[in-house]
Amino acid sequence: MAGKRSECLIGSPIITFMDRREAAWALAFLYVASLLLSYFPLPRVIGMVFGLLGSPMFFILFYMINSIIALGTRRTIVFLSLASIISFLFEYVGVHYGVPFGSYSYTSAMGPMMLGVPLFIPLLWSSLAYFTMEAAGNYYLASLGMVALDIAFDPVLSGPLGLWRWSERGQYFGVPLTNFVGWFIVSLVIYSAFRASTGFKPKPSPVALAFYASYYASWIFADALLGLRKAGEIALIVLIIYVIKLTANLALQGRGKA
Repeated sequence: MAGKRSECLIGSPIITFMDRREAAWALAFLYVASLLLSYFPLPRVIGMVFGLLGSPMFFILFYMINSIIALGTRRTIVFLSLASIISFLFEYVGVHYGVPFGSYSYTSAMGPMMLGVPLFIPLLWSSLAYFTMEAAGNYYLASLGMVALDIAFDPVLSGPLGLWRWSERGQYFGVPLTNFVGWFIVSLVIYSAFRASTGFKPKPSPVALAFYASYYASWIFADALLGLRKAGEIALIVLIIYVIKLTANLALQGRGKA
């Protein structure tokens, strides 16, 4: 009887779901590892493999796989649609009118564009917003987490890598402070629209927090590698404070279940 119960349990939908979730997070962590390895001089073929796996295309793909398993197909479509549309509209206004981020423009390094906005950008907003929501388990804290991410990667992406350019040099390593206000506003609008549409209330996840921290750390490393050590140090402090807050929330959630 014990053997039969074990066989039933192994073949149950619960175990299958857990396996899929674990596989989805394994892919997400593979992306971070590939992103980090792509910074190093590697043999040509190996470097090309890690460069491809660490590209935005795979970040978006792994987000969608993770989201479908965690949220289901319908909620994934709703979140992706809302996040893409809302972020595109804000980016369009930002590129053409300088609101709410500040005055900037994307360079050709970002690839194909529509109305001045790279086609990848709304998908990247969706990906970042999803992973941050999973880590925070709270829409307001997730919006702050999105701002925290931008503190780490905007100086290097708009500076040494030149993916976009600010019309005037801002106060934070070339980035205007209005940009961070804009990130909070856009993120909160995305999350508010998703909650209003689905009623979904996220719960904090330890593995999602670990992914968020490792992804964030990869950008801190990029800051240091590309001559923005001070920006990396500030981002590290922000990351530590944010992780401590989310870890405390996880601990409180655990006590509530006990």
